[in-house]
Amino acid sequence: MKKHIIFAILILFFIPAGAGGQNIPVVKDKYVLLTMPYNQRPLNLYRGQLQIDAGYKFAVRAQSFDSNGELVNLKTNGTGSVYHYYFAELKYGLTNFIELGAETDYLRRGVRDATTKVVSVTTTATETVTLNKLTESKGMGDLFIYSAFRLPIEYHWFDIGIKGGIFLPTAKSEAKQPTNTVQSSLIASNEYTVNLHYNYTNGYGVPVYYIGTSAKASFRKISAEAVWAIRTPMKEGTSIRWDETLTEKVFTYKDKLYTYLLSNAFTTDISLHYQATGWFNVFINGSFFRTKGGWTEYWGNKYMNPEKKLVNIEPGFELQVSPSITIYQVAGFPISGKNSDAPFYLFTTLSYNLFPIRR
Repeated sequence: MKKHIIFAILILFFIPAGAGGQNIPVVKDKYVLLTMPYNQRPLNLYRGQLQIDAGYKFAVRAQSFDSNGELVNLKTNGTGSVYHYYFAELKYGLTNFIELGAETDYLRRGVRDATTKVVSVTTTATETVTLNKLTESKGMGDLFIYSAFRLPIEYHWFDIGIKGGIFLPTAKSEAKQPTNTVQSSLIASNEYTVNLHYNYTNGYGVPVYYIGTSAKASFRKISAEAVWAIRTPMKEGTSIRWDETLTEKVFTYKDKLYTYLLSNAFTTDISLHYQATGWFNVFINGSFFRTKGGWTEYWGNKYMNPEKKLVNIEPGFELQVSPSITIYQVAGFPISGKNSDAPFYLFTTLSYNLFPIRR
């Protein structure tokens, strides 16, 4: 399967821009192309069109799905999480049916567990320990470069496209050393607080292939679009995890190497759009995410990664505020899942379009 994916990506990257003389003669001017409503647009950018996207996703994790698919309310357990995700993408229409692009992201997320208190009673003393735990992930994501193809015909009502690329391991992937602390009480000498703070990064650690396909159909003001994609790792990776020891209220750490194989990740999105006016498009999207395969090494043994599933319903809109600027807003509501967080989220994207070279 991976050989087929690699072959498809190579074709996407290295096929000549003018192969087959398939360039589409375009008679529309820049203003018409920049203000083209969603139900009349093809899947790719037009020749010479440059698009710069910047997005922000805010998510609140108050529940999750367990291994049986049952919903777990994390508020009752005192666990909370806030997720900040920043996204940037640059796309260029090499021809009317070939698009090149690159994207990256920055993540910051903290998961705070419920505070626990342990009272230890001996024949000589009573000791009280308050335990706080914070797991934080933050940092740049890997650089994703890709190319996308669509049907070499002018879009009227139906379009099909394929997209292939690779995530280059440009971001840090190894966990940083924990920053645990112990604080003694100023009131009582036999009371102290342990703050566990674990630090993770945002990279895959290995190159990851991406291949996807999409289709779109429009009838008057109604459009439907479907996207399917897979991410699969090129090879096994090596990372570190930290062992910690608490002695006399002081933490010491030792890092240990371990190997891993990322799971294959599958995504499917099916959306229905209504073009209310030329500058306003509303839609409802169904998103399905699934992982399968992969393993992680613990103490010299390989353990299979748990399979994850998540289904979201995402209402949203596209608002064009000027010929060059468009705003996208999406809200996500988890419906079902397995071994997965189930956050509510808002995703806002600002898109800037132009034709830097005169057509």
